[in-house]
Amino acid sequence: MTWSYGWILLGSVVLSILRANAQSIGTQAEMHKRVVRLYSFSPHKVTDAERKTKAAEMDAFWSEVKAHQVSELPMLRVELKDPSNPSFFFQDGSSLLLSLSQDQGDAMIAVDAMSRADLRDVQPPAYFYSIHSLSMKGVDTTKAALHVLDDPRFAVAVPQHAMTLDQSMSLMYLLLPVDQRRWMAAAQGRFASEKDETAQKSLLLLFFYSQTKDGDSVIRSAAKDPSTSDSVRKEAQKYINDAKEALRMKTDVEGTETSIREARKNRLTAVSDEAIGDVQEMTARLIQLRSNESASK
Repeated sequence: MTWSYGWILLGSVVLSILRANAQSIGTQAEMHKRVVRLYSFSPHKVTDAERKTKAAEMDAFWSEVKAHQVSELPMLRVELKDPSNPSFFFQDGSSLLLSLSQDQGDAMIAVDAMSRADLRDVQPPAYFYSIHSLSMKGVDTTKAALHVLDDPRFAVAVPQHAMTLDQSMSLMYLLLPVDQRRWMAAAQGRFASEKDETAQKSLLLLFFYSQTKDGDSVIRSAAKDPSTSDSVRKEAQKYINDAKEALRMKTDVEGTETSIREARKNRLTAVSDEAIGDVQEMTARLIQLRSNESASK
């Protein structure tokens, strides 16, 4: 199971007893009752002792579903689609589903469910890597990825590279591997309605990396939109200036737009400062290539 805090596992003897006593859930009503009883709490609000108890109960639930997958996986799917269920279940239940199934349909169920999780109860690295893995497999993770915009402090520590992905870089990593035709309209709609400056800036970075006409249009509009803050307008202008700077360093670009985008996506498999540097370099090549193509028309 996944857990959002430094929870403490009970001893192996106690866990083995819980697993031994676990019984198969017979009906959807029983499954719903079990989910509500087990997950009706907010991890960030309970004590260490309560988290310890809940950790053991959820571990037993995972073991039970794993032991009765034929009958209980279909019921788990139904519960993940039910928006009335407790918010923490959407993260933990999605992790359980993804641990047992590689089906694309199940991946979409998990994406939709995770987009309803309360980010205060979610450990950012667990949330990030679950979605990133799906993005790299070509799953449309738009809803769950855009959900990180709801937390201005969302950040993922990457200790092995002595770095931290802030909200903007997290969003870039989650959506840039996905075909932009899947997320562009939703991202544009979110930017149009977004009031939080941190989220607006994160979306601007995503639009810049997208290197598309739609993304360019949003950036140009934001740079001169009097309804946005001075800080956001300056951020948009920065990306316009960055594109101009890339063109001043113009060189012969090897490869096609398609091949560069594919190489950039593959590089995003690694979460590191080196990978980010390579992605920035490939984005500069896309800027140059797009300029060459426009000039030739």
